[in-house]
Amino acid sequence: MQSRIQNITDKSVNFRESIDKYLRHWPWFVASVFLALIAGFLYARSQPDTYETTASIMVLDQSKNGATSQANLISQLNNIGLTTSPTMTNDEAKMIGSTALMRKVVYRLELYTSYSHRSFLKNEDLYDSSPLYARLDMAALERIKGNVMLTARYDSGKLVIDGEYLERRFVVHPNNLPGYYATPAGNLYIAQNKGYTTDKFPLTIKITNPSKVAKFIASSSLLTLVNKEANVIDLTLQTSNIKKGQDILKTLATVYNEDAVEQINHSAMSSANFLDGRIKLLTGELSTVERDAEQYKQSNNLTNIEADAQMYLGRSSGYITQRSTVENQLNLISYVKDFLRNPANKSALVPNLGLTDVGLVNVIQKYNDLVINREQIAQGSSEDNPALKAINLQVQTARKAILESIESTHKGLQITNQDLNSQNSAVSSKLRQIPKQEREFLEIKRQQQVKESLYLFLLQKREDASLSMAVTIPKGRLINTPDTSKQVAPRTSVILFVAFLLGLVVPASSIQIKNLMHTKIENRQDVEKITQVPVLAELGHISTDEIILNHKTAISPNSELFRLLRSNLQFVLDASSQKVIVVTSTQQGEGKTLVSINLAAILSLADKKVLLVELDLRRPRLSTYMEIEAKKGISSYLMGEDTDMQEIIKPVPDYPMLDILPTGIIPPNPNELILKDRLDMLISKLKEEYDYIVIDSAPVGVVSDTFLINRLADINLYVCRSRYTDKRNLVYINQIHQENRLNHLYIVINDVSLQNHSYSYHRKYGYGYAQENT
Repeated sequence: MQSRIQNITDKSVNFRESIDKYLRHWPWFVASVFLALIAGFLYARSQPDTYETTASIMVLDQSKNGATSQANLISQLNNIGLTTSPTMTNDEAKMIGSTALMRKVVYRLELYTSYSHRSFLKNEDLYDSSPLYARLDMAALERIKGNVMLTARYDSGKLVIDGEYLERRFVVHPNNLPGYYATPAGNLYIAQNKGYTTDKFPLTIKITNPSKVAKFIASSSLLTLVNKEANVIDLTLQTSNIKKGQDILKTLATVYNEDAVEQINHSAMSSANFLDGRIKLLTGELSTVERDAEQYKQSNNLTNIEADAQMYLGRSSGYITQRSTVENQLNLISYVKDFLRNPANKSALVPNLGLTDVGLVNVIQKYNDLVINREQIAQGSSEDNPALKAINLQVQTARKAILESIESTHKGLQITNQDLNSQNSAVSSKLRQIPKQEREFLEIKRQQQVKESLYLFLLQKREDASLSMAVTIPKGRLINTPDTSKQVAPRTSVILFVAFLLGLVVPASSIQIKNLMHTKIENRQDVEKITQVPVLAELGHISTDEIILNHKTAISPNSELFRLLRSNLQFVLDASSQKVIVVTSTQQGEGKTLVSINLAAILSLADKKVLLVELDLRRPRLSTYMEIEAKKGISSYLMGEDTDMQEIIKPVPDYPMLDILPTGIIPPNPNELILKDRLDMLISKLKEEYDYIVIDSAPVGVVSDTFLINRLADINLYVCRSRYTDKRNLVYINQIHQENRLNHLYIVINDVSLQNHSYSYHRKYGYGYAQENT
């Protein structure tokens, strides 16, 4: 149970340490988030506004709503419907999204000219609120290769327009508006719009080639989607102005219907012209046959058919009717065959004038559909378009199929006609007794009936074509009008949220990278993670140049930390006989001398007599810091040059209970001096006179002097310095501790940043004290 509680506690501490590692740098996060939000706001503000407008168009099938065209010339006008095939709807979607239709929209709305005004980092699209109106003449508009950039501004109360076209700069001074002005791009017409104000200046005007604008809108801004469940095309358009998007979609629907009506009228007109030619030809032939019948009757004095020939004539009449139908079909086939062989009709639709052969009718219908699709694709593309080449190949193949089907049908009708002739010959033999004049008249009559039936049929179809041109139904119905729009960019909330996250991530990543690259210890937690040697105290950073702190007046948190060190030290010393305190470190610069001096000073303030011994014989610094000049010291005493220890001990000003035993001269053999018994006897005598003996020893990572002094030490204080001591040095401390090479080893962490410390010493130990600037 205790183990589980300890694990939970450790995890809580680790989590808190991880959080504190970032919270101690909270000013970084605040500044970073603030700057990131400002940058995000400025970025969102600099992005152009983008609005999305939607509309839906229902496609109507013209072949079922009463329209007559080349593709359905003989379709009856009694089937009305609204459904189309998926293939047809997809084709219409491509047509709506074509550059050809969009080009008409661009011209109608004059989208090739854009107006904008910059307002606080953002370009505002003045589609319907521009104070000026500008237009190039149409001839120049088609020729421009680049953008014509115009900037209208006021200079000394007068309107000035700066222009640039193909890197050529020009200036226009429009004194009287409206008016035409010559520019490198062509004649420019400028006028004032209604509600003219000067608050939209400077005004930027951009004129672009209409084809480029149409291509950009059709390919980049417009999205067409076909609804699979209905014959509906959904249109989505993104523009920088709400009114512009709504106008484009409404105009696109209008232009689409106008184009469809134009195609229907063109097809009907083509059929009508063809029918007019055939009717004119038949009119002459029918007149000739009627005149022949009239002349024959007059010359032969014929009146009525004799009663005794009625039976044979009835049978013959049946054969004649069948032959008339067959010959009618043969004539229609001949008309279609002549039409196909005429080079002038290479790209025209093939008329179906009432052929009864189902296979031939289907082949002609398929060919006409391909021709119509080819015309639609050719309007918005070049001859090199792969789709156009493919459909041209399909048209040629279908044309060959029609000719082959015509030959097959023609042969079949000829065989049928031959059979009817043979049967009619049998009846004719019965009529040989009928007067020759009567039989000749019947032949003329039969020819008249064939011509008349074909003439009436063509007249009916001519009326159908006229009706198609007179009554035209729109091909598309706008069922969802583009009355509303929504802003899709910039998404300010998303941009600010991302900026907020970046404002947190950047300093957090910097801190994490800094921690990963930082190999120095920072505080108690860093030390305790690596070594099991107890930490006796943490000492704060000293910003002044003074070595000895003013411990007599409690004005510094650091003085209180040295008092805490004194209390902890008294606690770990087992008995009053334990008086020798050795202070060491791994390397120079970690502050062992500073700790020795202030520790001795703070111990002396507790009415304890303290001796500070400078036993770093190789590189003594204590005398220098204490500003004591001593040629004699412990080195001369150990060499036997001085025998009176009272002569080498120096008092410390302002600290009556503190004395110092300096090194004196630097000996050539410090290691051998420390090994002498004379040092043991000296320490024994000093322990009789002093309550504490603080020894400033040499660093253990450099020389072995401290290990030799260890025989005299009651406790060893190992000084580490925050942001200076490498974490790998703590591994060396572990080794010393495991090998028991230093007695009663404790760690003192020096130069800890109190403000960044997780326990906030500047608050915890600053109660009642003036805080020290760190």
